[in-house]
Amino acid sequence: MKPDLMRQFITFLGAGVIATSGHYSVLLFLVEIGHVLPVTASMIGAVTGAVISYYLNRNYTFVSKISHARTAPKFFIVAILAIVFNTVLMATFTIWLRLPYFWAQVLTTCVLIIVTFGLNKLWSFRE
Repeated sequence: MKPDLMRQFITFLGAGVIATSGHYSVLLFLVEIGHVLPVTASMIGAVTGAVISYYLNRNYTFVSKISHARTAPKFFIVAILAIVFNTVLMATFTIWLRLPYFWAQVLTTCVLIIVTFGLNKLWSFRE
């Protein structure tokens, strides 16, 4: 892997840890305290994580100089697709496979890391 690509991926992972912490915090709060269904809580958490992720990835991972008007719509299209995919995977894992919601979210997150890095690198923040 090229050094710049490696730096971007590591920074993406760091930004992802922070964004995912926001996502999981909302998920856990809504399920455990708010008694919201896990799939719904995960969708709301994913939106929170997406906002955090945009800020961090635009400014630190891809260090984009492109205007928000060009990058934000692309980023949030990727985020919306990721939220839809997140919801489908969470429903599959929790409803049909009956996995515990937390571990279902961990598996879902692992899949989405790879997909969203590629899409954001090659499309959202492409210079």
